[in-house]
Amino acid sequence: MSIQTLFSTCFWFLLVSSYAAANEADTAGFICKFSGVTCWHDDENRVLSIKVNGFGLKGEFPVGIKQCSDLVGLELSRNNFSGVLPSNIGSLVPSLTTLDVSDNQFSGEIPVSLSNITFLNTLTLQNNSFTGPLPPELVSLPRLTKFSVAFNQLTGPVPNFNLKFGRENFASNEGLCGQPMDPCVDPEEDIIRLGKIGAAVGAALFAPLGAFLDWFVFSGRKKKQEDRRHRSWIFHIGD
Repeated sequence: MSIQTLFSTCFWFLLVSSYAAANEADTAGFICKFSGVTCWHDDENRVLSIKVNGFGLKGEFPVGIKQCSDLVGLELSRNNFSGVLPSNIGSLVPSLTTLDVSDNQFSGEIPVSLSNITFLNTLTLQNNSFTGPLPPELVSLPRLTKFSVAFNQLTGPVPNFNLKFGRENFASNEGLCGQPMDPCVDPEEDIIRLGKIGAAVGAALFAPLGAFLDWFVFSGRKKKQEDRRHRSWIFHIGD
């Protein structure tokens, strides 16, 4: 068994159990000895942050992390986590200032409850398979300074972040529109716009044909008139 698999098995077992909440004297500080785990104090199990970037971990987001009630940093990037983020993630880790789940295989919609983590400074969700709309409630996060949802499969309008985040933070989501991406187009307006374009193209194509028909009709009438005058002239000569 590799050290990554061993770490994954033991660490996530702790998170999905109630162990992290235990305060018994003989286990105090034990969880703080795990790689990537930082505690508020070395002699107690109050976890300050978990940074396991690139540890080769697999599995779903562990809802047992709610036992780490004092957690302020959670960095899980560059692993192979999959599944959805819990819809109640805002109540599982309400004190986070940093949440980084980038470069994994998470899917499903981005939970609205992320907007309840009001201390968030960093929220990085790029390089996953998230779908659906971006929750507009995210604009209510007052401390958010680093944000990215690039390289997902999101759709719909970008919430109004007042251009705080550039195009690169939303890139490679073909369904996203609105500042700083391309403008959103109402389907009805799109139909009207296409109709106008079609009319303009039609006019451009048929205008020369119309002119030719007018010329042809005019030429025909002129020829008939000339023929009548010619016959009349011949008739008068014959008299």
